[in-house]
Amino acid sequence: HAGDLFDSVRPTNRAITVAIEQLLRLSRANIPTIVIAGNHETPKLRETGHIFRLFDHLEHIYPVYERAEKIDLEIKGKRISIHAIPHCREKDDFSEYLKSVAPDPSADYNILVTHGAVQAIQVFKMNEFNEYIIPFPSISKGFDYVALGHYHGFTRIRNNIVYSGSTERMSFSESKEEKGIVDVKISSSTVTNFIPLPTRRMIEIGPIDCKNLGPREIVEKVREKAEGRDFKDSIVRLSLINVDPATYKSIDLSSINNIFSRAMHFEIRHSIGKEPEQIVPTDIMIADLLTEFEKFLERGHYKDKDVLLEIGKRYIRQAEGEE
Repeated sequence: HAGDLFDSVRPTNRAITVAIEQLLRLSRANIPTIVIAGNHETPKLRETGHIFRLFDHLEHIYPVYERAEKIDLEIKGKRISIHAIPHCREKDDFSEYLKSVAPDPSADYNILVTHGAVQAIQVFKMNEFNEYIIPFPSISKGFDYVALGHYHGFTRIRNNIVYSGSTERMSFSESKEEKGIVDVKISSSTVTNFIPLPTRRMIEIGPIDCKNLGPREIVEKVREKAEGRDFKDSIVRLSLINVDPATYKSIDLSSINNIFSRAMHFEIRHSIGKEPEQIVPTDIMIADLLTEFEKFLERGHYKDKDVLLEIGKRYIRQAEGEE
């Protein structure tokens, strides 16, 4: 796994439980599994413990999160060297690992797994404040296969250098993207095949024009739009436009939530104008102050996000009495 197993430094208990259950299945089946850290689950503060420590004692599971590691495996009589470079707290460390990594000539096969935005013909960026750029020459050193994480869309940069992408859609901007896994056959020449997977449906309701409508009328409009549709296990977004702020505060949101109760995730976008702006998810979870500040920066369009993060981190520490 090439990073971002979790979406945040402090994932929910449910996410942790699911991850451990599935890794235990692999462990009990004696399947060697390498999991590197991505930028989403890597804390910026050294004193913040890494969630991957939970996996340290699972047999056949190799979590890589503090530094680059080389893992040698013997599989079907072949020696396979896995060169794993996770997202690092410090950008300079990450860059040094990329510069120094090289195939092991004594191994039958060499695989590089890392996490970041490759700078090739195009830059595979997610526009996140703490993403690292991977210069293309640093990964084109003769590895038999390069497994890349960070970019959510399946992409072959070369036949043996691949972003497998996410197995689920992570936002409505990906609603039309096909998701899946990559089957890799390594021999004298590497062959990669994309295998599509069924994914959760993403359903958009609206936009519903709420101009001159009262709270009850808005709920009825939503009910009409949703009538006869199956939302079970789907990701649903409702868009309301031209909503008077006072009217929105009076809407019975619990009634709207009940309409979409079978959805896996439901959120409302509403706006006083014609373009929905504010997103109100129904499963809000407030994290620690630093994590919330990181999320705030990530959502905005700011220059020098890393600099802003360092300044903000210093002020947060001072406010919390850590400095």
